[in-house]
Amino acid sequence: MKKIFHFLFLVSLFFIVSCDKVKRPIQSVTVVPTADTTKYIRKVLLEDYTGHTCGNCPPAAVQAEALAEQNGGKVIVVAVHAGDFAATKTQYPTSYTTATGNDWDGTAGFNISRGAGNPNGLVNRKSYDGSNMIQPVSKWSSAVSSALAEPYILGLNIKPVYDAGNRTLNVTVKANFKTTYSSNTKLTLILTEDSIIGPQTDYNQSPSKIPNYVFMHVLRGSVNGSWGTTLKNTPIAAKDSVSLSFNNFAINPLFNDKRLYLLAFASNEATREVIQVEKIKLKP
Repeated sequence: MKKIFHFLFLVSLFFIVSCDKVKRPIQSVTVVPTADTTKYIRKVLLEDYTGHTCGNCPPAAVQAEALAEQNGGKVIVVAVHAGDFAATKTQYPTSYTTATGNDWDGTAGFNISRGAGNPNGLVNRKSYDGSNMIQPVSKWSSAVSSALAEPYILGLNIKPVYDAGNRTLNVTVKANFKTTYSSNTKLTLILTEDSIIGPQTDYNQSPSKIPNYVFMHVLRGSVNGSWGTTLKNTPIAAKDSVSLSFNNFAINPLFNDKRLYLLAFASNEATREVIQVEKIKLKP
């Protein structure tokens, strides 16, 4: 009887051990994202140059929003209020212009409002059909499609720390290059605000003045200057990474910090072409 019991015990132990050897590898297999398995996503910066007295600008804002939605977050919009149509008047008393937007719009920038008027768009600040200024608005879609098809060069990771009590921002941006890159690069970090209410001219409406228009993606300024700071100079190899930190940036008390976003974009220093952009909501 003892021999039979001993035999059965050994058989049971064999099956337990055997089953354990089969199960352990299955249980221990977990997918851990690494630099080699990350899903690389090319994103596009769409700059909508606008103004509150520009009656043709609201349809452009609708088109920009549609492109962002249609492309599942791969198109990041910034509305730049600049030029004559952004000037304040008696019935349009609030200025949404910024020093950064004026620099981009100016003759030392992209010279957008001079003669071309608004609305006007830039897609990754790259030339399409011989000009980096894209008019009419109907051409924005094809330019966005072309930009999204460009090779993925680097990823950006934004890590903000916002002190709501003191309204101060510390932020670190890490760039990871997937490929080699033959030009010096810069990083620009800007703030945008959503859901600002104010008057806007819209020629598609009657009367054309909309007293409570909702402005979205409004440029509020730059954390590190209009043209950014050096990200990485050549030589740039695949898998190179660099982090930049910006500390104690004061958030203007006039801004609604519950509706603020941080946008970081990397660009070619010589051509100013944007090669990647990311966006994150500011949270305390």
